[in-house]
Amino acid sequence: MVLGLQAPAYANSAVTAVAPASGPADCVVVVTGSGFRTFPDASNSLTFVGPVAGPGDDVTVGTGDWFSISDTEIWAPVPFLSAGTSYTVVLTQPSGTNTAGGTFLSTGGFGGAAGACAPTITSFTPTCSAAGAVVTITGTNLLDSSNLTSNNSGGDVSFQDTTPPGMTTASQPVPDLSSPTSISAIVPTNVADGPILVETDVDANPATGGIQGVFSTTSFLTPPPDCVPVTGNEHARAITFKLKKSGAAKGVVSSTEDPAFTDCVASVPVKIQRKTSSGWKNVGSATTNDTGAYSKQTKGKPGKYRAIAKKVSLGDPVTDVCLKAKSATRTI
Repeated sequence: MVLGLQAPAYANSAVTAVAPASGPADCVVVVTGSGFRTFPDASNSLTFVGPVAGPGDDVTVGTGDWFSISDTEIWAPVPFLSAGTSYTVVLTQPSGTNTAGGTFLSTGGFGGAAGACAPTITSFTPTCSAAGAVVTITGTNLLDSSNLTSNNSGGDVSFQDTTPPGMTTASQPVPDLSSPTSISAIVPTNVADGPILVETDVDANPATGGIQGVFSTTSFLTPPPDCVPVTGNEHARAITFKLKKSGAAKGVVSSTEDPAFTDCVASVPVKIQRKTSSGWKNVGSATTNDTGAYSKQTKGKPGKYRAIAKKVSLGDPVTDVCLKAKSATRTI
């Protein structure tokens, strides 16, 4: 040891909340707190601490099954816990002290009662489109535990099939930073009008006969003839948004009409925004190419981001209006 040199100081980790607060094994929870990225995830351990003194009833989440998406947020699957028992969560790092926090009530092992972890669908956009379009679904508890180690692409998404009657699974954009409240899926071929199904490891409705997931309360529509302009000269659009931890952002602006109104897709100004304490702040801008694709390198500061294609008018005098499109939020 060299005299006069002070040992490096490390931030202590502290868990303050766990959401949802109840559910079975494989429920994906969001752990919030501080000091989560002082060391790489592989050097740390995430543990559900039981009420009995000592480590006898503590359960550690498998290495590589969970990850920190920022210094203040972790996504993790719930391990197999004792039903009816409340646990706190702690992140243990190679140095420094830590504080366990949050409360999670186990409702059982795999296939246990959903508790507060049942998936829900509140909306999806666009509501009508042909095969190949990207549909963004918003709700709660939409991540599947297996997706935490496979590009975070969300729970399985299915659309109503034409023949035979049933559901057909959609592929999902890869890599895609989905979240517990927003996932995306590419509309497959042979899709009929009907609800969208999101399947996770947690059963939202035992009456569905074993299907672990939730159906949307409204139907996704396919052309023809359902996809039509909002009004005579107003044209609806959708925008996708992908974001890497490096801050690299990209996506596609698309028409949701049939046939597509391409004048509202090419050369579209796009704003990348980051959520701050005072609201959404512009952190970058881009312009789409002829096919609607755009990309932009941001500074990559931790936080929530979104992409906006603003409402624009075409022609002088105005002949057409391209309606505003807003993406789902992404977090780094």
